[in-house]
Amino acid sequence: MNAVPTPVVLSVVVFVALMTAGRWVLVDETATDRLINRTFSWNLLGLLLYEVTVAVGRPEFGPRLYLGCGLLALGSFYGLARLVDGADAATVHLRQRRYDATAVAAVVSLIVATPILRWAWQLDYVEIVWTMSALPGGLCGLLFARACVRELRARGVSIREKLTFAVLLAFATYWLISMTIMVGRALTGTPPSQPGKVWAVAAVLTFSAVTLLTMIPLVTALLARTGLDRTGRDCRRLRPLWRDLTAVVPEVVLAEDGSAPREATSRLYRMTVEIWDALLHLRPYVPALPEAGSPAGRDDARRSALQVALAVRAKRDGDTPTPGSMAAGAAHGEARDRAAEFRFLLELARVWPEAVAAVGYRSDTARFSTIAAVSR
Repeated sequence: MNAVPTPVVLSVVVFVALMTAGRWVLVDETATDRLINRTFSWNLLGLLLYEVTVAVGRPEFGPRLYLGCGLLALGSFYGLARLVDGADAATVHLRQRRYDATAVAAVVSLIVATPILRWAWQLDYVEIVWTMSALPGGLCGLLFARACVRELRARGVSIREKLTFAVLLAFATYWLISMTIMVGRALTGTPPSQPGKVWAVAAVLTFSAVTLLTMIPLVTALLARTGLDRTGRDCRRLRPLWRDLTAVVPEVVLAEDGSAPREATSRLYRMTVEIWDALLHLRPYVPALPEAGSPAGRDDARRSALQVALAVRAKRDGDTPTPGSMAAGAAHGEARDRAAEFRFLLELARVWPEAVAAVGYRSDTARFSTIAAVSR
């Protein structure tokens, strides 16, 4: 570690710290997510403690603290490798407790045995444990490599997923080779804690590259949280149409489950269901209103939007539904093209402002603000 310039290490620490904090907040739903977060957290703590020991003038404690955190990270990393390789996800917590207990035992042995063995037999127990850690470390590389090869050979894997697995395979291969080289160098007298500048810099660069890879879910979560992903954009496109329809037909607004997460996907689903229900309720006010999602509605969105706007105005003005038009409001047929229906809604929402302006009523939903806020 001391072969890497301090500014480089500190910049990596800041980068990893920001990513790890973001993942703990936004990407912590599955066992895989938590194991990744734990692995990065322990590695980050090890880097920080190492730099602190150097800064306070006690560098002899640096390798011991760094290795201790590294062993705890290795316990989480091994659990992650087993999970990725296909181990039963239902028993992940039981397995992880065993791995963590083994790692804690190794850390305790570092604290207790290191000074005793150094005093009694002049053995550097830190270097011995560091070398032995290559065995579970190399096994992690094998498990990851096998899982990546299996996924790359599977059918139905997207190009993006294949690219991700290819990068992980390259990392697993590097990890396995580096573990092998570390053991070989240790047997020839080069301590693992003193890998040399080339290997130390390569390790830091690899760590940074893996950090970038694990940032992909974080970036995705950030886009979803800020509404900048595709689902969030679709919600914003549908909102003016949804707002006007639910304002005039408030009974279609679904009751909200306060205990459920308010994700963009769930919000979009609620909006589409409420829009279709509102269209169904409004059809009696304009007999010519087309069947929701029918080919006529998709081919002539402006005409459909105009008819919906007329229905909204009639309902707001208290007009009586047209006799006999309720039959036209029957529910959709069983055979439904949901993708086509959703495209129809998006196109309807796109031309909705024009239809409102053509009909000549003001889109005023202030008196329905409480109801309209339910699905926001």
